[in-house]
Amino acid sequence: MICTIENDHLAAELNTQGAYIERLINKKTGKDHIWQYDPRYWPRRTSVCFPIMSILKNDETVIDGKTYRMENHGFLREMELEIISSGRESVTMRAVSDEMTKKHYPYDFCFDVTFRLTDNRLITEYEVTDTGQVPMHYCIGVHTTYKVPIDENDDMQEDLYIQFPEREKAGVHVVKDGLQTHAYRPLLNDEDRIPLKNAFENGALIFETEDLKSRTVSIGSRRSEFRTMVDFSGWKQIAFWTKTGNMPFLCIEPMTGLADYEDTDGQFLSKPDLITLKPGESRTHRYVITIV
Repeated sequence: MICTIENDHLAAELNTQGAYIERLINKKTGKDHIWQYDPRYWPRRTSVCFPIMSILKNDETVIDGKTYRMENHGFLREMELEIISSGRESVTMRAVSDEMTKKHYPYDFCFDVTFRLTDNRLITEYEVTDTGQVPMHYCIGVHTTYKVPIDENDDMQEDLYIQFPEREKAGVHVVKDGLQTHAYRPLLNDEDRIPLKNAFENGALIFETEDLKSRTVSIGSRRSEFRTMVDFSGWKQIAFWTKTGNMPFLCIEPMTGLADYEDTDGQFLSKPDLITLKPGESRTHRYVITIV
């Protein structure tokens, strides 16, 4: 089901299927900053990644001695969430563990997603609660697909770039066949900009946020003033990805948790940056999209 929230600045269309952001429109310009799903380019769209981020080795993992299968980015993006509260400027959706999730992941959980508009910002909060009797372990991430270019007169390859507010010296994870290695490759050397041209020929760019001074990042253009900015404060990693070629979308992905290491022992507890909740405990993960 599609629901709409709006204020004087923005209108957002949100899908209870997977808590997808379908549209985010600047009312002043009429521009949509979210990519409109088109399977000719990629058979996915904006999604929440839970309880894993990226892939498990051989799509399986071992929890308390039992093997579970789970596909890329987990199962929440396939779930239909229930609207538990809504108003003109905000909506909260909920997913809970059930027989389907227990086939892939043994823990009891409640997952609330709140979307709220404030001025020219869309604030998204994910509240994860351990509703079971044992500690719960998970990873979480955001796979938002932003429209590029925002202005049709811009050329994605020639005009667009990823812009940090600070000059950075940071490398990115080296990924092999979708799995993490223990290596990094240098990328930014006292620079604040990554041109999109040829940026993803080696796959996604995954930074550790502790290596960055910046806590926001924008999609910018040499020829237009439109901007999409993401605040990734509080997340362990920030990733950027699109397919090679002149694609109409760019993913900006705040996340906590990575793919399995290529030399993993297959145990879920061996996953990088796993989050643990005690029974009854909740944790909120927040990111903010600002539209200019």
